[in-house]
Amino acid sequence: MTPPGAGPSASATSRRGVARASSWRPPALGVPTTGDAPLEPRTWVRALAAACLVLLGMRFTLPQSLQVGFVVALVMLPVWWAHLRRQRGGTAFVALGLLATAAGLWLGVANAADHETDPSEVIPGTVFLVGTVLSVGLFVWGRDVLTSHRAALWFGVGLALGFTPDTTLFATNPWKFGFALPVTVILLALAARFGRRWELGALATLIVVAALNDSRSAFGLLLLAALLVFAQVAIVRPHRRPSAVAVLVGLGGLGVAVYQLGQALILDGYLGVTTQARSLEQLRQSGSLILGGRPELAATFALMEHHPWGFGTGSVPSPQDVQIAKEGMNTIGYQPNNGYVERFMFGGHVELHSVFGDLWAQSGIVGLLFVATAVVVLAVGVVRRLAEGTASGLLLYASAQSLWNVFFAPFYTSFPTLVLALALAFLPRPEPGVPHAPRR
Repeated sequence: MTPPGAGPSASATSRRGVARASSWRPPALGVPTTGDAPLEPRTWVRALAAACLVLLGMRFTLPQSLQVGFVVALVMLPVWWAHLRRQRGGTAFVALGLLATAAGLWLGVANAADHETDPSEVIPGTVFLVGTVLSVGLFVWGRDVLTSHRAALWFGVGLALGFTPDTTLFATNPWKFGFALPVTVILLALAARFGRRWELGALATLIVVAALNDSRSAFGLLLLAALLVFAQVAIVRPHRRPSAVAVLVGLGGLGVAVYQLGQALILDGYLGVTTQARSLEQLRQSGSLILGGRPELAATFALMEHHPWGFGTGSVPSPQDVQIAKEGMNTIGYQPNNGYVERFMFGGHVELHSVFGDLWAQSGIVGLLFVATAVVVLAVGVVRRLAEGTASGLLLYASAQSLWNVFFAPFYTSFPTLVLALALAFLPRPEPGVPHAPRR
C-alpha cells in the first residue's frame, strides 16, 4: 500500500508512460516538445502544411516538367526528411528513387551506340522521377502534422484547383477524364473524418457514379474498397484481429471475386451498352478484358525479352523496337498497325502505358526495384491497417488504384494517386521503448 502523501504508484506511472508513448509522433517544424512527446503543431505549421499540399495537388507545371509542388518539396526537404526517415522503408524508397534517376542517365549513355537520346526529354524525365520521390516525403510530413484525412483533403483541394478541362477525352467523358479523382479524394477524406458509415455511403455513391460513366476499373476498385471497409466493421475486433497471412489470403480471394463480379456485370450490360460492346470486342480479340484493354503489356514484355536492361532517360525508340512491340501485340490478337503505336507509344519517346513499363524503359532493373519497393510499402501498409481495423476507405481506394496503375496506367498520370497512397501507407518504425499505435 502506498503511504499517505507518497507519489503515484509505479503501475500508475507506467500506465501514463504508455499513454504518452502511444500518442508519440515525430517532432514537426515549429512544434515545441515537453519531455517525451511533442505538443500539438502550432497553427502556422498546420497552415504551412496545408498550403504545401494544395500546391502539390495543383500540379502547376513550369518548363522542363518542373512542377511548383516539386520546388516546394525540395525547399522543405530539411523539414520532411526526418519524418520520412522514420518510416519503414522510407530511406530505401528515397535511395532507390535517386539511384533509378542516375541509372536512367547512365543507360542513355550506355545505349548510345544503337539508340539516340533526345536532349529535350532527358531533363523532364529526370525531374519528374526526382519530383515524385520528393513529393512523397512532403506528403508524409503533412500527414504527420495535419493527420491523414486532413492532409488528403487539402491535397484533393489542390487537385480540384489545378483541374483544367482542355482535352478531347474530357469532352467525351467529363467524369472519367476530369472530375473523378479530385471529387473522390475530397469526398473520401471528408467521410474518413466522420466514421465508417459515412465512408461506406461515400463509396457507394462513387460506385454508382462510376458505373454510370463507363469507368470499369474505378467501379471495381471502389467496390473492393467498400467491401474491405465493411469487412473491418463486421470482422475486426480488439480481441479478434486477423493475422497478416489471413488478410493477404482474404485480399486475394476478394480481388478475384470482385473481378469476376465486375466482368459479369459489364458483359450483361449493367454498366451500359457502350461498355458492354467494347468489352465484348476486347474479349473476342485477346480472350481477356485485361489484355484486351491494355495491349501495351504485351509490347512491354516483348521489349523486355529483347532488351532487358532498359533504354535510358530520353531514349528514342528505334524502328526495330517498334517492330518488336508490334509483334508482341500481335500475339494477343491486337492489330497494332493503327497509328497508335507509332504516335503515342513510340512517337519520339517510349511510353508503355504502365508505371513499371515506363520506369523499366527509363531506368532498367533499378527502375523495377524502385517500383517493387513502392508496391511493398503499399501492401504492408494496407495489410497492417486492415489487421488493426484502421484502414480508411481513401487509403484502400488509393492503394488499389496505384497497384492497378503499376500495370495499366502511365507513370505521369499515376502520380497523384501514387503519392497519396504511399504517403498514407507508410508505417512509422517503432522507436525504442515506444509501443506501436494504430493510426488511420
